[in-house]
Amino acid sequence: MGLSVRPCTIRAAKAWNNRVHRRLKQLQGAMWAVRVCIGDKTVGVAIVGNPAPSWQELGVLSILRVAVLDGYPNACSMLYGACSRAARAMGASDLVTYTHDDELGTSLKAAGFVFAGMTDGGEWDRPGRPRQQSLFPEPKKRWFAPWGERAKASSDENRENND
Repeated sequence: MGLSVRPCTIRAAKAWNNRVHRRLKQLQGAMWAVRVCIGDKTVGVAIVGNPAPSWQELGVLSILRVAVLDGYPNACSMLYGACSRAARAMGASDLVTYTHDDELGTSLKAAGFVFAGMTDGGEWDRPGRPRQQSLFPEPKKRWFAPWGERAKASSDENRENND
């Protein structure tokens, strides 16, 4: 029996993430979720929501979490691909996600995502807008779904840098 993508409630996806994700357990907010199953057994989930506030009015969505059990090759790529197709079908202008510097992004590459450079990292805490200290404030790798304008711009830039 092979892997299949199915819808998932946000509540179930968050509970799954809290049990399985190796770094980021808690998640505040989400718009929708999908899961990958073998039969009726869930082996992974992805949760999609709003990106940084500066991008929200531009129609950008963000894959907030992907959590998959070990031993299920291609499950992460299936989740990224499903999120990409769904976001595009919903009319999103772009879909963004981030990985830590020690993660290769193999599943994202397999799903066609485009590497768009490193973030600046840092904290969200600002004077007049205090926030809880980040668990991982270091710079992250930024990735865009292949159909978005930012992915196209990043692809052009990467091509120029490699010529």
